[in-house]
Amino acid sequence: MIDVSGHLRDTRKAIGFQETELPLVINCCGSQKFLTRDYAQARTIGRIDYQIIYIFKGAGHYFIQGEWQTLTAGHIVLFRPGEPQVYAYYAAEHPEIFWIHFTGTECEALLKMYDIKNCYIGDSQAFQPLFQEIILELQLKKPLFQDIINHDFYKLLALMNRTCRLRFQPQINQISIDRLVTRLHHDYQKPWDIPAMAEFCGLSSSYFSVSFKRQMGTSPNVFLNTLRVEKAKELLFTQNISIAEIAPLVGFEDPFYFSRVFKRITGMSPRQFQQNALAIHSPYGPDELPQNKH
Repeated sequence: MIDVSGHLRDTRKAIGFQETELPLVINCCGSQKFLTRDYAQARTIGRIDYQIIYIFKGAGHYFIQGEWQTLTAGHIVLFRPGEPQVYAYYAAEHPEIFWIHFTGTECEALLKMYDIKNCYIGDSQAFQPLFQEIILELQLKKPLFQDIINHDFYKLLALMNRTCRLRFQPQINQISIDRLVTRLHHDYQKPWDIPAMAEFCGLSSSYFSVSFKRQMGTSPNVFLNTLRVEKAKELLFTQNISIAEIAPLVGFEDPFYFSRVFKRITGMSPRQFQQNALAIHSPYGPDELPQNKH
């Protein structure tokens, strides 16, 4: 077995450590590869901290809710304080796992927020470097290492939740829509419409619209117009540019249509937004602002 781990404290306790004052403390983190010999663990009374196990490769066998379950790569297992931890790994299955023990007053709230539970989350390559960085930081204990490992742990939980939520979407659709969103942030001023966006993703228009909304939580047109309005807001902070000039710069050929979209999204016209913004950020009083001609 290859066992690499990092620990917060020099001393070790089989039952772990419990934190009753701080929101989150990472007690230890590690990785294990079982190459030639089988391995079994039987903590019948569990530990006093939490543990998450991520099966990176192969499989593991866990006694959960009164029965043995074989979990393959991509699964996570959560053990709460006091829960029996009984599991085994067989070298013939070439298992590789990552594990992390944590404690603190906000652990339950974090698990609820990110919906962490025994489930399949997939084999994303994003998890491995986070576990490895936490291990390294616990080993070296350089200044502010606890801030870094807590940050990595939050990111780990968020990525686990995201991966779980997206696992039923075809991977090719996710990648193509991610590429489109990145392109829109750079080329929002170009004449995009549904057919053009669908063509960019290599999908039919109807399937693209459904896939985009499922992944991004909003329709392609609403997403694009909201992005364009945000870019327009940045330009409206500039006093020497008119609304008619701003519209084509953010992808609207018709300034009047731009104004309608802007008001629908923000609740105010571009001129109102500009006047309010200048009033807040200008050394002039509201009645002393230089007036633009639109």
